[in-house]
This record gives sequence, structure tokens and C-alpha cells, in this order.
Amino acid sequence: MTTKSSDSRTTGPHITGTRLLTALAGSQLLVALDFSIIYVALPDVGRSLQFSSAALQWIVSAYAIFFSGFLLLGGQVVDALGANRVFLAAQSLFALASVGAALSGSASTLIAARVGQGVAAAMLVPATLALISSAYPAGPARNRALSIWGSTGAVGLALGVVVGGVLLTVASWPWIFWINLPIVAGCLIAAGGALFKPATHDRRHVDISGALLASITVVAVVLTFTEVARPHTSWLAVAGSAVMALAAGLLFLLDQRRGRHPLIPAMLYRVRTLQVACLASALYWASFGAEFFVFTLYLQDERGYSALAAGLAFLPLAATIGAGNIITGLLAGHWGLRKLLTVAYSVGAAGLGVLAAASAVSSAYVTVILPGLVLSGLGQGMAFAGTYITGTRDLPAESSGMGSAVINTTQYTGGAIGLAILVVLLGQNPGPASFALAFSVTAVLALAVVPVIWRFLSPADNAAA
Repeated sequence: MTTKSSDSRTTGPHITGTRLLTALAGSQLLVALDFSIIYVALPDVGRSLQFSSAALQWIVSAYAIFFSGFLLLGGQVVDALGANRVFLAAQSLFALASVGAALSGSASTLIAARVGQGVAAAMLVPATLALISSAYPAGPARNRALSIWGSTGAVGLALGVVVGGVLLTVASWPWIFWINLPIVAGCLIAAGGALFKPATHDRRHVDISGALLASITVVAVVLTFTEVARPHTSWLAVAGSAVMALAAGLLFLLDQRRGRHPLIPAMLYRVRTLQVACLASALYWASFGAEFFVFTLYLQDERGYSALAAGLAFLPLAATIGAGNIITGLLAGHWGLRKLLTVAYSVGAAGLGVLAAASAVSSAYVTVILPGLVLSGLGQGMAFAGTYITGTRDLPAESSGMGSAVINTTQYTGGAIGLAILVVLLGQNPGPASFALAFSVTAVLALAVVPVIWRFLSPADNAAA
């Protein structure tokens, strides 16, 4: 007798297998690529559109702020409407916003397009993770899927700098946005026509007030730290956004306590592996995520690399991140979570420490910087996949979208705070000592995950994934 799985509400029938995984991995590549591809293009965009220095910063910030701010709303929408529908809508919005960004002729239109990309990414990430959770049962199948999904995301961060440098050399800055269109098309083709079929799922209440309050809180928090990191900080703006974050956060807590259908289901607060993954992901992005910014700045400003040369210098990092994800996929079924995550974050932190030492004395790329990139790449590749395997392992199927959104929200909020701290430490004219300090801080933040793992993961939680 054949039983109908409740997971069909998210995936629809028969969209599992290689084609689905290709579509989901490609979606993560798209999200990650647009986070880092902009770094090397900022000078060209500024000259072309006559951006002020303040507006130039918002090309990066607009994407990151609205991505992190709308992730919880995205998770709620996924659980309410079905991941396949949200996946299709988010891909379409990402493509539309990319066209708008490529055709932009002013600062305001480009920033608005980046906001659209951020919102689309906030819907796309929980949709892809919900599809993985429902299509692949916990265990080796899901570990493999998350390993591949994680590798494309982590590699995409490094490849963004490489691709950006190549496109700026052979074409012009609008092509860093045009490149998104074939990726979107490839994802939709790979997923197949099943995305257009109605998914069978129970209609769930959408906590609009909670979602909006959560989004306002996260956006205000990230805005506060983004403003602190600006060269000419407006402390009035910092105070205003901090007050907004506090007020919206308190209202959100009241809404969650009094509401019949809270945004974050009460059961998720009892999933210890999710709690650990949230703490780890925040520190992951504050350390390894910030490495891309600091290393790009170091190569171009301190070492005088061109955009293309800086991009090529990232290739070993991209390769080793992919290798690290594959290693995690192989070890996850045999190692306990404590051992897996401890090794991952320790290796990555060691690599960041090597980069700190290398930047302090302007060392040669091949003999000192390259080993640091290899170690940090292996560590962060292992950590990226390991963190998501940990966070999604025990999620209830009906809350997989929201659970994954919580992980991503803490990840990018932690990243925004970490990046703001590093920008302040670097100052306006960073030298070797400033870069060494910045890399050292990222190493400490990565290593801080280890005591979190051993303190909060119980022996029962520690079982092999």
C-alpha cells in the first residue's frame, strides 16, 4: 500500500533527484554570487554613475540589509504557500531586479534594484532549504544534498570576486547583473515543469504583523551597524535606527507571546541543534564571510592588484571551499557533530591566522598567503555545510522553511555586525597592521564557535548526522 507523504506540499510530485538538486544549488550560487561580485566593481560603478561615497556603500548594503531583514518573512511565506511557488516567484523577481540594476542610470535606481534582489534572495533561500528538507530524508541523502548546496553557495562567494574581475576586464559593470539571467533560466529549466503544478499543502495562518515587526527589527539593527561603519558616521541616524530596532524588537516579542499563530513556532525554540546552528552561523558570517571583504581590500588597496588579478587570487579559496563541503558530506555520517564542527572551524581559524601574519609583513602570495587561503577555504567549506546539516537535522517538516530562515537571519545579521566592527578597525587608510588586526579578529570569531558547540550540544545531539 502506498502512502502519500506530507512532504508533497512543498515539493510537489516527482521533482526530486539530480535535476532538483541542480536547480537548488544553482539558486544558492545566484544568491552568493550577487553578494560578492559587486566588491571589485564598486570603483567602476562610482565613476560611471557619479556616485557619492555614501551612495556607493549602499550598493552593497541595500542587498545585504533587505536580504537579512526579510528572511523570516520569506520563511513564513514558504511554510504558508509552499516552497515550489515561492521558488518560482523569487527567481522571477531576482531576474527582474537584475535587469533593473543592469539598466540603471542613476544611484537611486541601482540601489532600488539591489533592494529588489535582496528581497528576492530572502524568499529564495528558505524556499530552497525547505525543498531540500522535504525532498531528502534526514541522513546521508540530505547530508549529500546540503553538502552540494552549501558548496555552490560558499564557492559562489569566492567566485563572485573572480567573475566580477573578468567581466570588468572584458565587458563593463552592467554585466555583473546581466550574468544572473542565464543562471535563473538554468535553475528554472533544471527544476522542470513541476514548479508550475499546484502543490498540495495545508493553508496556514500568516503572521503578517510578526513578520513585519521582525523585518523592521533586523533591518534597523543592520542599519545601525552599517551607519557606524561609514567614514562619516551620523550618530543621530545611529541613535534613530537603534531606537527603532529596540522598539520593533519589543513589539515583536509581545506579538509572539500574545498571538495565536506566532511567526516562529514554539517548537523551534526547543530544537537545540537549531539554536547551536544559529549561533555558529552568526559567527561564521562575521568571520569567514568578512574574509572576502577584507582580503579584496587588502589585495587592491595594499598590494595594488587590479580587479582581474584580485579575482584570480581568489581561485584557490573557491576551490578549497568546494573541497571542504565535499569532505563534510563524506564525514557527516561517521563523525559526531561536535567533532565535525570543531575541526571545521579550527582549520578555518588557523587559515585566517596565517593571513593575519602574512598581511602584517606583506608576505609573498605563493609561499604564505596561498597556504592561508587553502586552510581557511577548507575550514569554511566544511563549516558551511556542517552548520546547515546541524541546523536542519531535527527540524519538523512543517516548519522547515521558517527554521532555515532563522538560521540565515542570524547568519547575515551577525555578518553585518562583524563587518561593521572590521570596517571601524581598518579605518579610512588601512595599512599592514590594520589588515593583520582585521584578519586576527576574524580568526578569533571563527574559533569562538568551538566552545559554543561543546557547551550547548548535548551527547544526544552529538550523534552523527
